[in-house]
Amino acid sequence: MKRLFCLLLCVLMVFGAIGCASTGEPAEPEGEALFAPGTYTGYGQGFYLGEPIKVDVTVDENSIVDIKVDMENGETPTILQAAIDKMVPRILEHQSVYVDTITGATASSAGIRLAVINALNKALEAAGTDPSAISAFQTIPEKVTGVTETIHTGVLVVGMGGSGTAAAVRAAEIMHEADPDNVRVLAIDKAGKYGGTSSLTTEMFAINPPRFQEEHNAGKDYVDKAGMRKSWLEYTEGDEKTEMVDILLDNSGKALDWLVYEHGFKFDTPKRGFTEEDIYEVKYQYLPNDRGNNKDVIGQYYDRIYADYTALGGEYMLETEAYELIYDEATNTVKGVKARGYDGTEYEIYADAVILATGGFAGNGDMMTKYLTNEYYPLKGAWKVYGSLQNDGKMIESAIQIGAGTYNISVCPIVHMSGTPSFLTQFEKREVPGEKGFFTGRPAVWSPGDIPLNMVVSGDSLAVGRDGKRFASELNLMMLDPWKAGPYFYSIWSNDQIQRIKEEGFTAEWVGLPVGLEFLGHQYPIPRNTPLPEVEEVLEAAIEQGFAYKADTLEELAEMLEIDPAVLTETVAKYNSYCDAGEDPEFGKPADYLVKIGSGPYYAVVGAPYCYSTCGGLDVDTNFNVLKADGRTPINGLYAVGTDCIGVLFTEKKPYVTYGGVAQGWAYTSGYLCGEIAAKQVLGN
Repeated sequence: MKRLFCLLLCVLMVFGAIGCASTGEPAEPEGEALFAPGTYTGYGQGFYLGEPIKVDVTVDENSIVDIKVDMENGETPTILQAAIDKMVPRILEHQSVYVDTITGATASSAGIRLAVINALNKALEAAGTDPSAISAFQTIPEKVTGVTETIHTGVLVVGMGGSGTAAAVRAAEIMHEADPDNVRVLAIDKAGKYGGTSSLTTEMFAINPPRFQEEHNAGKDYVDKAGMRKSWLEYTEGDEKTEMVDILLDNSGKALDWLVYEHGFKFDTPKRGFTEEDIYEVKYQYLPNDRGNNKDVIGQYYDRIYADYTALGGEYMLETEAYELIYDEATNTVKGVKARGYDGTEYEIYADAVILATGGFAGNGDMMTKYLTNEYYPLKGAWKVYGSLQNDGKMIESAIQIGAGTYNISVCPIVHMSGTPSFLTQFEKREVPGEKGFFTGRPAVWSPGDIPLNMVVSGDSLAVGRDGKRFASELNLMMLDPWKAGPYFYSIWSNDQIQRIKEEGFTAEWVGLPVGLEFLGHQYPIPRNTPLPEVEEVLEAAIEQGFAYKADTLEELAEMLEIDPAVLTETVAKYNSYCDAGEDPEFGKPADYLVKIGSGPYYAVVGAPYCYSTCGGLDVDTNFNVLKADGRTPINGLYAVGTDCIGVLFTEKKPYVTYGGVAQGWAYTSGYLCGEIAAKQVLGN
């Protein structure tokens, strides 16, 4: 497991959860760099694995003159643009590719950096210059030291995702109504862009928005709210705060109307949830939603609402990370926060009301290990994160340090899908004729490098948890059930199956693909029934990279995985008996997907449920005041919204509800309500 830990650590570092790629000292230059003047094209791998980021870099004899980044790729446009707007000017200013990556756009930033390096190497080669001269453009810019600025405001919102945006804008509206010349609202975010995870999701939960259904449904209710409430409370078994569920059900429609009719957001008419039991029409998808590649349009919604916000007199600061609450213990009052800018500038920001809207703590492996438990499911540990890695829970932890209480903090994280914890990008990409990616709109490509990923989510596989036992039907490992294993699981394959993949390819029908893989920033699935002679070479590469294992016997494989050999061999024997009988009494997998584990050597590929966000957090009352650990006493001046307090809606016994868009609905609703409450408190109303 040491090997797996190192792998996960590397993954977190690559995607920005632990530091940035600009740490470490570059080599000293070995002489003056000399380019052949001109424009050179470079390529670098970003978030989307289907194609690299392309840049055109113009140089003169000894400097970088210009950088143009091609937007025609599979990157999320708003994220890539944030990296372009902030990182490219800094590369030019400092003449260094080792400026910091942009928080919230780490993978796209890394792709730009690699592409620029690639282009510069071509310029050096064209001039006949020693390649080591690239070190002159790999210096690390110095940070500001010893500079602290003090800021005073009325309402301070920490985090500018959906909940923070709603809170800041609503607070500004309330203050503007009271005195247009005295709007004192400041929002900050450590990322280089606003919108957070909410700008990357697709739908919002809402109950019967009055104006929306007047326009789209002749004024009739879309859903029986009383029935919905009964269903919700039955699901959560009394572990929720009923009054907070009522706040969501009673106000989410109003929040959606506010977004649509006051700030230009556009939503489709509501749809039902994900399962047959989810009969309620409550999930409203962002328009346009004919394809998944609509994040540029969602970005425009956020551009508009922030234009509205600044027009009201609100202010914001990006790339400004809050890391500690300023707390007066004598009066039990939060006075503000300490924060740090990307350039090293320290800030002490004092406010009459501080609203935490930081998006939970999924990006913090230590907190995931500390606060998630194994009481109901094996949740403890660092999870592979698909959502915003800047959501590291630093301010939640700071609140707990001053005595704040938590509520259902160990609710299972939101998990949509699963894959491998790392990827193989060195293998050839092959276009799928006539197909385009659902989320990118780009020509669909697949690669033999995705063999391990396809093995992990293949319905005819055998998957075991960290205890060596099956935990779900393998048909549901692409979607719905991978979370049941906790942070990772293992897909077990025999040599017989590997030889079949070599000769016949993957033959079982995919479940949840291809949309699932591309949703993860990945490529198109390998076409079914396509022979894959590279399978052993690819698996060796996965073993070398640390997310696959190979052994001659199941006992040896179990020891590599730190699983009890007796448990794994018993699981395989039992599963093979199901295959012989054509019936799976444990999880009901259809006979067509029951394929025996044959003779060795044996392989295990690491599967990683992709965590979108945490679902538990701080305890709050009906005014969104953060409560102390006694569950009764508010901490004066401190509020929490969105996933920083979403545990009040749920139970730790079960996963996130499946109605659709609840985290997004809670983000906008809690932010909208709390912004108004905090502003009125500051105004003395």
